[in-house]
Amino acid sequence: MKKSIFGLSIVTSMLLAESFTLGQVSVLENIKDINLFEQSISPEVISQNSSDTVSEALDNLSGVNQDVQGGRGESTLYIRGFDAKRVGVFIDGIPVYVPYDGNFDYGRFLTTDIGSIDVSKGYSSVVYGGNTMGGVVNIVSRKPTKEFEGNAKAKIVLDSDAKMAKHVESVNIGTKQGNFYGQLGANYSKQDHFRISDDYEATATQPEGERLRSEAQDKKISLKAGYLADDKSEIAISYVNQQGEKQQPPVTDTTFAKNKDWDWPYWDKETVSITGQKNFDSSYVKALAYYDKSKNSVWSYDNATFSSITKNWAFKSRYDDYSYGARLEYGIELGENFIKAAANYKKDVHRAYDKNKTTNVESLVERYEDNTVSLGLEDVYNITSKLEFLAGVSYDKKEAHEIYDTNAAYLNMLALETQDSFSPQTALVYSLDDSSKVKGSISRKTYMPSMKDRYSRKFNSYVPNVDLKNETATHYELSYLKKYNALTSRANIFLTRVDDAIQSIVHAPSGLLQNQNVGTFDHRGVELELNYKADALEIGGNYTYISIKNKDNGSVEIVDVPKHQFFTFAQKEVAKNVSLYANMKFRDGAYENKLNGTYVTNPNFTTFDLKAIYEPTKNLTAEIGIKNLTDELVRYDMAYPMAGREFFASLDYKF
Repeated sequence: MKKSIFGLSIVTSMLLAESFTLGQVSVLENIKDINLFEQSISPEVISQNSSDTVSEALDNLSGVNQDVQGGRGESTLYIRGFDAKRVGVFIDGIPVYVPYDGNFDYGRFLTTDIGSIDVSKGYSSVVYGGNTMGGVVNIVSRKPTKEFEGNAKAKIVLDSDAKMAKHVESVNIGTKQGNFYGQLGANYSKQDHFRISDDYEATATQPEGERLRSEAQDKKISLKAGYLADDKSEIAISYVNQQGEKQQPPVTDTTFAKNKDWDWPYWDKETVSITGQKNFDSSYVKALAYYDKSKNSVWSYDNATFSSITKNWAFKSRYDDYSYGARLEYGIELGENFIKAAANYKKDVHRAYDKNKTTNVESLVERYEDNTVSLGLEDVYNITSKLEFLAGVSYDKKEAHEIYDTNAAYLNMLALETQDSFSPQTALVYSLDDSSKVKGSISRKTYMPSMKDRYSRKFNSYVPNVDLKNETATHYELSYLKKYNALTSRANIFLTRVDDAIQSIVHAPSGLLQNQNVGTFDHRGVELELNYKADALEIGGNYTYISIKNKDNGSVEIVDVPKHQFFTFAQKEVAKNVSLYANMKFRDGAYENKLNGTYVTNPNFTTFDLKAIYEPTKNLTAEIGIKNLTDELVRYDMAYPMAGREFFASLDYKF
């Protein structure tokens, strides 16, 4: 077992020198440097692509596309056509989605203190627990490896008129003293505005130029202290506090969305956790306990000057949600088998409050509680030195524990129900030689409906449905990966059948809408990747094709998922300590739903980024560049145009 446990620790340290290994969850393979189950985005790649947020970093990965939902002011994502609430999102292995609706705003999370972002598409470790139907994103923090290390970075962004639009500052400090280590991180981002492309034509709600009400602010502090024993056993305590606020820009095209005069006074998150792993000769035990709190507030005004909250549709509301849970994991090597067993428990609590419009007196209007238990078992069996067989199974059970709701509409239809699922998966991995592998896998994953799916009346336009069944996805995938000297290539072909998909259907007795299990969808696609890295030149890129078909009703489309997405980049050292970097991104074929129920295809767009990198010493990096070089009109959501051309400069000092 020492070979497996210590080998894994050593390889991980080489590949991810600054990553917090206790926060990683992985499907184990025999050859660790060729991984067909997870893809990892390193801090070097994040910096190379000038990705300020997690959503921007993930948007450059094959099979993943960013989506900016203007109506919620959120940056979210899709993995192979699955939206954010069907993708498990974790920070250091801790599930951090919002308890009420399962969503997560990837744009609120900066990349300055990240050790890696690990992504699984389709097949993922059962150790994560439930609700990973569309895949997994695990944001892994840093861990120090030296007596004193860190970095300080500052960045400014100017709009196309050279006006200050945004600035970002961050500092990370770490120390390793013998067996003890500590890590401190802090970052701050302030956006005053962004400027729309000059190709945008003014409307009644949005003139040309600066985007109205596009101000946002985010700040975060993180602390970690740990002990690493000589046998690589480890324990660590972590604390993260994040505070944000954002404005709601107006709708520019009312055929796609109704205008919302909203503000988000705060969007805060706080997490505390303790995790540890004890290694034995041929096994290990790993444990995690956490408390995660999400708070956000939205104010809805009744005029465009944001000065009055008196009409019936105007409100002041806030969510005060929290989760706590634990995970216990055991791994053991038995002959040619490496077996892992895991148990997860998670309690989700949602609390919604409304403020009286005249007195500002606050009252509790909703309180929901869910308890989720997940049991998982997985095995990696080395049939031969070249052939691996993987199998896993999980049982997940979600029990509604409490419902308190002051909305009298259809209150009699609310009830405490229990959902459960059984999800098996299997894979074969064959090593063609020391530098290449092929994989075939089948994986069944489940999405258990959220509190919002089951209970929400959506301003009394919906009828609740506590009898919703689980959505199930069966993933079929063939993969090939080749590493040859400076060249790395990867190809994935996948087919996913989704059964009992939840869709909005007219509820006949009331004439309102209701969530029902009525859809069957096929997700088909291809992902191609190619990267070349030499001493002075690096070139790479990826292409994703995805087609999503509704097998029951061909008139219903999945929106916001491009049929074609292409990303390519190049970096060349042009003089001593000076490099040039450029990238290109193309997106085409995403459907958008209009208010009248019809679908349109969003206009395709192509963006180019360019920057110069100067490294006078190994500790100092200065960059200057342009994003969206051609000032392309970018719209993920047709009613909410994004930033046009921007100029930026940054300085990063490492110590």
